[in-house]
Amino acid sequence: MIEDDAAEPVRRYNFNTVAAVVFIALAAILFLIIPYQIDKPLINLGGAGMSNLDAETFPQIVAGAFLVLGLWYLFVSFSIRQRNALRDLNLEAITNVLVTLAIMAAYVGMIVYLGFVVGSAIMVFVMSSYFGNRNYLLGLAVSITIPLLVFVLFTKPLATSLPPFPVDELIPESWIIHTPIKYLSNKSIL
Repeated sequence: MIEDDAAEPVRRYNFNTVAAVVFIALAAILFLIIPYQIDKPLINLGGAGMSNLDAETFPQIVAGAFLVLGLWYLFVSFSIRQRNALRDLNLEAITNVLVTLAIMAAYVGMIVYLGFVVGSAIMVFVMSSYFGNRNYLLGLAVSITIPLLVFVLFTKPLATSLPPFPVDELIPESWIIHTPIKYLSNKSIL
């Protein structure tokens, strides 16, 4: 007599369990290193009522939420019965991920040396062209307009620092575009 139920032992862990453990580890590491990665603000924008909050409070809340979600995911992962679809990815999907990672790695260097607007414009244009955009004029317009709007929004009303365009080093003051670009850069008088 052969019993079908005892033929193969059931594994309680799967790729979801491994992902949950990785999320838990990353959340714990983030929670612990946040105080050493965030500088104290030079000015208090919140007024007297907000002075009791440290700069690392909200990042630690987010890291704590990741930890709680990771623990929940770990608990749920033992009951998930699903096939690992990552093994079925074809060469095109893997190539797309690798190209995206390469573009993002190049983007880090571009924003340091070319500034946020130029680096972001190049990254958006290259990535959209790689993933199928063939209307290059529209792609160019979007890739310049969106980073420029984000830069102005974050640096002017929100007073956030983003890498500026190196206007002082690259564009002579006699050129007509020097003044508008200098205004948009973090080096402006505002």
